[in-house]
Amino acid sequence: MNRVYKQFPFQSTRKSLRRQHGVTLVELMVALALGLLITVAMLKVYVDASGLYRFNEGLARVQENGRFALEFIRRDARVAGFWGCYSDAPLTNQISATSDAWLDVAAGHITGTNDDGLNSADSVTFRSATGSGTLVNTTMAATSDPISVDSIATLASGLAALISDCDNGDIFQVTGISGTSLAHAEGTNTNISADLSNPYASGSQVYQARQSTFCIAPGADTSQPSLRRLINPTSGETCASNGDELVEGVENMQILYGEDTDADSEGANGDSTANRYVPISEDSLDIDRIVSVRVSILARSLNDNLTTTPSQVTYNGAPYPATPDRYLRKVFTTTITLRNKAG
Repeated sequence: MNRVYKQFPFQSTRKSLRRQHGVTLVELMVALALGLLITVAMLKVYVDASGLYRFNEGLARVQENGRFALEFIRRDARVAGFWGCYSDAPLTNQISATSDAWLDVAAGHITGTNDDGLNSADSVTFRSATGSGTLVNTTMAATSDPISVDSIATLASGLAALISDCDNGDIFQVTGISGTSLAHAEGTNTNISADLSNPYASGSQVYQARQSTFCIAPGADTSQPSLRRLINPTSGETCASNGDELVEGVENMQILYGEDTDADSEGANGDSTANRYVPISEDSLDIDRIVSVRVSILARSLNDNLTTTPSQVTYNGAPYPATPDRYLRKVFTTTITLRNKAG
């Protein structure tokens, strides 16, 4: 008779345990080393990718800021010297020099300063009428009559305005608005006279007159240099303190003025081509013969440590900055022709 032996559960468990094997110390050390190498490689890939992303983002921001800065200046430079349909027409400035609306038209359509801004940057000022204007719809019976126009547009009480009929032009301060009628009363802080140089006929045009100054100064974030613009400053206002921040990260601006030396002293009879480019401080520069401006902008990244080593750029003929750092910088230069040069 065959005997059947029953196998108890603990016997099967002991056989299973004998078949299991652990990890040796060498295998554990090799696994840890491989894991560490993989972690280090992944960390390096992350750091490199992050650095490249920061660099590309900083470079894109620098290029964008540089282009925007030049475009803002270009727009105002293009209309500098525009005083109605005929910019060479006789222009009478009726605004009192004590008024906040006063524009120094006699100084020229473009003026500037040298090395007086942040980082020894230049500043530049443009003067002109601006906008598409509005038509005079009623002929003035007398030179002191209010000016009736089709629409107020951008005009407002207290602002400087230009009225022009292509033969003459008057710059005056709007002292009041009634419907679409513009008053130009005499006053110590308004107009030197209520009378314009002549009674303007229907079809003449009225524009807002503007003076805009560009400079480099600290922005809202005082650690960031910025391009600022001040429009129609009132008494005591400066571009650096009161100008609107246009573009941050603009560190310097240098401007050269293109002079048509073939023109006469009034800016006429030339070929409208610059024979030389000089700074505004050049004693022999004639404002009336300026036909173009060459603007050089130095844009800087908003964040430091974007370059692997301290670096400099060549700006205005010299290494910049004097002490190398790790900001990313790029120089943008353009030459702008003045469409409405004097003469």
